[in-house]
Amino acid sequence: MPWLYFDNQGHALYIQGHNRRMELLMGSSQIRSASLTNYAEVARAVGLDPFAQLRAAGLDVQCLNNPDLKIPVLRVHALLESSAHAAGIEDFGLRMAMSRRLSNLGLIALAAREEPTVRDALYCLQRTMHLHNEALRVVIEEDNDVVVLSEQFLARLQGSMRQGVELSIGVLFRVVKEFLGDGWTPTAVCFMHAAPRDVGIYRKSFGCSVQFNSVLNGITCRRRDLDRAMPMADPQSLRTLQQYLNSAAEHQPTQSERTTHLILGLLPSGRCTAELVARYIGIDRRTLHRRLEAESTSFSALVDEIRQEAAQRHLCNPNQVIADLAPMLGFSDASAFSRWFSGRFGTSPRRWRRQSVNGGDGGG
Repeated sequence: MPWLYFDNQGHALYIQGHNRRMELLMGSSQIRSASLTNYAEVARAVGLDPFAQLRAAGLDVQCLNNPDLKIPVLRVHALLESSAHAAGIEDFGLRMAMSRRLSNLGLIALAAREEPTVRDALYCLQRTMHLHNEALRVVIEEDNDVVVLSEQFLARLQGSMRQGVELSIGVLFRVVKEFLGDGWTPTAVCFMHAAPRDVGIYRKSFGCSVQFNSVLNGITCRRRDLDRAMPMADPQSLRTLQQYLNSAAEHQPTQSERTTHLILGLLPSGRCTAELVARYIGIDRRTLHRRLEAESTSFSALVDEIRQEAAQRHLCNPNQVIADLAPMLGFSDASAFSRWFSGRFGTSPRRWRRQSVNGGDGGG
């Protein structure tokens, strides 16, 4: 099964091929089964058999009983999409999110609760979210009095991911609301996908303006909201939990694997820089370069490797329009892509395709 991700316009881009690094990254991303909290209740409420849906998605029914099982992220997304389709509704993921609690995130939620302020709690979640969901990154951007809390989805499947995105953003909304109290509402909630038939359900659920066809998936709020103190903060408990989480993190993917994950997701946006990737990871650019150097690679080498693999694979598809490869691979225009390709393979993309079709090695 090919793994895909989508650009801002919803165009799918294959990322699995002969490159073992990318195959392992995208195929092995896992999430705690707590991500399916409330799934059975929502499924039954809309007339579905939750166990039949789970089996069809290749998931064990024990996922509903043990919140700490690790299950494939892409199967969870596929389950949510197939369930929404079978029920004939557009807000399946949103319905699951609206009854979620911070505690569903497990130990990382406990650590966040012990932080001194809401800002510290959110940055704690940003640092540790990969322990709950390996394919999700939380990004926090503060500018004047505005804060943008966005999420980057790194594992993608063919077709829509609407339900998974709405579940994840809905959970983020519920988490912040638990930090700030029932009286809090964001200034806006944003989704990159198109609006549903009934937007009113979303406005009622979030209590604010909901924007679709946006440039990001996320929430905006006031900067002063993040200054509030966390009522449960306990420094000693926080130290103990952080030690445990740091130990768990030792078994996570390498820095080059995490960086490759992000490059795959950011290339089509035209904004794939070392600075932005470092920000998603929660470190600065120099630290990123230092860690990659310790693993005998570099940011530019990883970008180049991904581009080479993807370019060759797409050119082997006779239906792929060569001019479309430039934005897909993060180039400003077709001529920039052609110059890069000729420099790497010693021939033009068009000639490489002809040689490949004729049984050669593509000149690479």
